[in-house]
Amino acid sequence: MKAAELSVEEEVSEKGTVLKVLGELDLTTVSMLREPLLTQVANTSGNVVVDLKHVDFIDSAGLALLVEARKRLVAESRALYIVVMKGQQPERVLHLVRFDTIMKLIYNVEDILD
Repeated sequence: MKAAELSVEEEVSEKGTVLKVLGELDLTTVSMLREPLLTQVANTSGNVVVDLKHVDFIDSAGLALLVEARKRLVAESRALYIVVMKGQQPERVLHLVRFDTIMKLIYNVEDILD
């Protein structure tokens, strides 16, 4: 069995920073997103964007990290935007666990950065 892989890229522009995540977000890889995401939450004043369009799989460890980030942001009246691709596993799971009611699920980064 092949080990899960994950990479995180920070895409910075004058309009904000997007954390682009690629691979599988699970118990074995969540630590690779934890530091950049929580650093973004702590060191910026605006909303936070996590792009999961290129994530093939997310499990409860990934969901727990998103909840942790969201809790910290809500305390400061900030939002967590999650970019998903329609029909892929992360979008289905986020809807299934009703994260669309507590986070902003979007399909295109440009929609919020314009």
